[in-house]
Amino acid sequence: MKVQKVQWKSHAKSPDIPADVVYSELIAVKKNNNGNLTPDDVVEAAKDPASAMHNWFTWEDTEAARRYRLMEAGSLIRSIEVVYKEAPKMERRAFEISYRKKTGDSESRTIYRTAAEAAADPDTHARLIAEAVRTLMAWRKRFAALQELHHIMTQIDAVVESLADKEVAV
Repeated sequence: MKVQKVQWKSHAKSPDIPADVVYSELIAVKKNNNGNLTPDDVVEAAKDPASAMHNWFTWEDTEAARRYRLMEAGSLIRSIEVVYKEAPKMERRAFEISYRKKTGDSESRTIYRTAAEAAADPDTHARLIAEAVRTLMAWRKRFAALQELHHIMTQIDAVVESLADKEVAV
């Protein structure tokens, strides 16, 4: 199959380098590593300041370590599940993400709330519904060619249409 177009995902970090240039470098890294593409090999190739991928990474070790610990902390928070008495067979995330700006900050911070708090807050609830729909649609797109999942695809379409009819922001 021939690639027609290469682009950055809509929510991707937007570097000043075109996605097709980075894609070409990734293909070269893959070729140089017996057809394998691993994060380790990508970091190694990106160390070269001439690499198009170089600016994607944080090379200052103190800042990189701080960012990595923040990623670990987020992973820790997202790793906790709870089981409620009302649904003893269903594990759920203990915390959901709620984006809020700290007074005076120009960038948003990631704040976690308990699942109950998230469900009770209209803005967070609407964001979670919209996120669920986006995730469903991405899953649907990824597996659309699998005929065995046709019934599930039909149900996803019906739910999304129902939510759209209720004017839920998706």
